[in-house]
Amino acid sequence: MTKPKKQQRSRYVKKTEVEATSEMSFEARAKEFLSSGTSASYVTQVVLVLAMLSGVVILAAAPGLTVIAGKYRRSGLYSKRQITSAIGNLKRGGYLEEGRGKDGTPRVQLTKKGEAYFQKILFEDVQLPEPKQWGGKWTFVLFDIPIQFSKAREALRWRLKALGFYQYQKSVWVYPHPCEKEILYVADYFGVGKFVEILSVDHLSKDEELKKYFELT
Repeated sequence: MTKPKKQQRSRYVKKTEVEATSEMSFEARAKEFLSSGTSASYVTQVVLVLAMLSGVVILAAAPGLTVIAGKYRRSGLYSKRQITSAIGNLKRGGYLEEGRGKDGTPRVQLTKKGEAYFQKILFEDVQLPEPKQWGGKWTFVLFDIPIQFSKAREALRWRLKALGFYQYQKSVWVYPHPCEKEILYVADYFGVGKFVEILSVDHLSKDEELKKYFELT
């Protein structure tokens, strides 16, 4: 399995720090991933996400694969030969398995291992918006995660920092742009979404330090 490339760091993450609306569904995240048009994703990842979106992927020998893949920009970065090869690699790795549809058509579908890897792909692909102009609102992420989920709590803190958030208090983080759906997706990935609250704030009595941190004018 080809290792994913290192994710581009948010411009809000300082060099001295981590080097590393409504809930967004897996399907919505998958479509966003495939439609982004960047070349950061490997063909094996694209094929895996396509498998999730279609429920199954018709074997590469069939013309249906091109029809499914053609809807999305990322899949257009790769040739049919590359996609065929990727399907073979994923099958050998236990991420995809062969089967047949009700009409007897040969198909490839995600295994449990493939489903887990699919979620990991989308999680690692999460990036927050960084518009050139600030809209004047702050996004606050607050959480009170029980001690039995301490590992998930620390993982969420690490991820927020890696995404460019500023730690306002121990369990309160701030970002200068709307990003509710992305953060809910991250929190749900760690299994602690129900303990996370997201607020949109348009006024703070003391925001000079935040503006300086995010280089806002």
